[in-house]
Amino acid sequence: MILVTTPNGKVGSEVIRQLQTQGYAVRVGAHTLEKARAAFPGLEVVHFDFENPESVRAALEGVDSIYLASPGDMLEGPVNAVVDAAQAAGVKRIVRLSAAGVEYGDSPLRKVELHIEKSGLEHTFLRPSWFMQNYSTMNADGVRQGTLYEPAADGQTAFIDARDIASVAVAALTQDGHNGKAYTLTGSEALSRNDVVALFSSALGRKITYISIADEQLRQGMQAAGASTDYVELMSTLYGYVRVGATAMVTDEVQKVTGRAPIRFEQFVEDHLETWR
Repeated sequence: MILVTTPNGKVGSEVIRQLQTQGYAVRVGAHTLEKARAAFPGLEVVHFDFENPESVRAALEGVDSIYLASPGDMLEGPVNAVVDAAQAAGVKRIVRLSAAGVEYGDSPLRKVELHIEKSGLEHTFLRPSWFMQNYSTMNADGVRQGTLYEPAADGQTAFIDARDIASVAVAALTQDGHNGKAYTLTGSEALSRNDVVALFSSALGRKITYISIADEQLRQGMQAAGASTDYVELMSTLYGYVRVGATAMVTDEVQKVTGRAPIRFEQFVEDHLETWR
């Protein structure tokens, strides 16, 4: 049995879809049961709340492997507690969604990785670059309205499609040979935000403009929208990495693990055209 957490996330939902397609037994661990049951009819959906240890223990019963993702602004404590509960429950394998570059800092994501390493469980870390799907979710309105505001300056990013991250996750969950590996996952090319809006403009047949804003404008906008302080700090830090060129690195990890090239940005746009029309 494979437990998938954050099932409504960009990657988690796709992990479930791919596991289902391949015939694996999947348990969906969801904070909001009604939403998950509507999204995944016919699957076992159980309550899973990082802040509720009893729900975690119940969700882990009979589980062999876990796809473990957590909210972006969650600190390491609740996630480490899930790792401890998994170890106590006899889980064998954890595939952890992390982020590119965490090995160079002391973030909560890195602290969770270190805790997993110490647990003795089989583990694989997925360290993706920025998701293409950010443009079909949190940045979708900007594309629809014709202006993309980001504090990225002229920095480049090797965007990756969440479907490719999920494919690597499924391989690590279901195949041997990935224990102890940390995969930095990117697309096949680094794009500036001007490159991004050019691709959108071409596909949509109308001009999309990129406007580079200051970090303080990002902070003010997120705070006005009600984002938590931790999440504001996270996004500010991540955009800082973009501006200094740290997100431009291209790897071939998707090709190595899945045997195929990663999805290109043009294909992502084509597959989601209705989102921006």
